[in-house]
Amino acid sequence: MYLTFDDGPSAYTSQILSVLQSKGVPATFFVVGKNAAQHPTLVQQEHGAGKGIGNHTWDHQDLTTLSSDQVRTELQSTTDEITNLTGTAPVLWRPPYGAVNDNVKQIASSLGLSMRLWDVDSADWTMPGVNAIVSNVVNTVKPDAIILFHDGSPGDNEDRSQTVAALPTVIDSLRSVGYSFGSLVTTAGASSAPAGPTGPSVPIGPE
Repeated sequence: MYLTFDDGPSAYTSQILSVLQSKGVPATFFVVGKNAAQHPTLVQQEHGAGKGIGNHTWDHQDLTTLSSDQVRTELQSTTDEITNLTGTAPVLWRPPYGAVNDNVKQIASSLGLSMRLWDVDSADWTMPGVNAIVSNVVNTVKPDAIILFHDGSPGDNEDRSQTVAALPTVIDSLRSVGYSFGSLVTTAGASSAPAGPTGPSVPIGPE
């Protein structure tokens, strides 16, 4: 089981890190470059806590609508920001909205980035309530699933308190039925980790 958080960092990131630390659970944060630039200490907290940090583009645009040069800039600028803040270049990336095409994938690969999508969408961005977020995850998980949460938002202005509140119950519920948690960034290299779903079944939301 792999926990991932998109669109941060934000004011809620420290709270999520505290929950993960208290539960001893790894996670990967796919950060938006402009938010990382606005909250550098939070990215450093993620790195210092041993959490994986992935590239989620500079300002969360649909990459399939951009020119090749624009795609490269979206990804490279975010990689540069993460590297400058942590001393470590990201090896994973996630496209906003799950929107990719062959050109986007080729550009990302040329930058040394390996794509990770998701299997389970918590739909926390819709603010459905804590119980609904828990249910969305617990009722649809399967072994080795990549679970999508959000610790921030592209505009750095959305409430993620329900995600914070739901997270301990999600972790405890999954552990109670025998699941354990791993890191998408493995010692064997990014290519050995699950990629998540591909193709048209990927939901298009504000991921």
